[in-house]
Amino acid sequence: MYINLMKRTLLFLVVLFLGAPMFAQEAGSTEVTGDKKSALVTAIEKAHKQLTTLSANFTQEKTSTLFTEKVVQKGKLSYKAPKQLRWEYTSPKAMTVIFSNGKVLLKTEKGTTSNPNKMLGEMGNMIINTINGSFLKENSDFNTRYYKNKSGQYVVMLIPVNKRIKAYYKSISIALNNSTYLADKVILTEVNGDATTIIFSDKKANATLSDSLFK
Repeated sequence: MYINLMKRTLLFLVVLFLGAPMFAQEAGSTEVTGDKKSALVTAIEKAHKQLTTLSANFTQEKTSTLFTEKVVQKGKLSYKAPKQLRWEYTSPKAMTVIFSNGKVLLKTEKGTTSNPNKMLGEMGNMIINTINGSFLKENSDFNTRYYKNKSGQYVVMLIPVNKRIKAYYKSISIALNNSTYLADKVILTEVNGDATTIIFSDKKANATLSDSLFK
């Protein structure tokens, strides 16, 4: 179950630093369009191009009609430009996926598997391209709208049009930090109505990260 959940979660990373959630549907939200939208996209892209490393903690909660209680997982995210990413679950079960210069490593209690899944490799490339700014503009995988919610936070609603992503998710939404333009909170709504919320904390940009994290 945890590996399947991890694969679905990785789909959200494709758009992790684009920004945008369900909050855009709250009363008082206004859509950002025209010159203001262009300026916002430019600011996001500039911030991410200046990003050399990123580390953060995350708490992931999944609600489902199949579970009486939320499934809660915690972990750490590490990124190092230009092509290294580590997505690590620390509890309740340890599991890590590493993308490093085109290679994929999956680490579980059973050991390490190299290049375990072609789709994971494809996602890894898209995730890295998103973080480094190459994937921040409009693309064919999503219909994208930018909003500002009643709290003044910039948000973007992403509606999948890519068949593979659309098969899992009805919408993907991410709340941006207005200072750093990094994700504070992500909400993924699946086609069956289940939802996954990921909250990021202790984000540190451009700090030194050991190469050993990506091996």
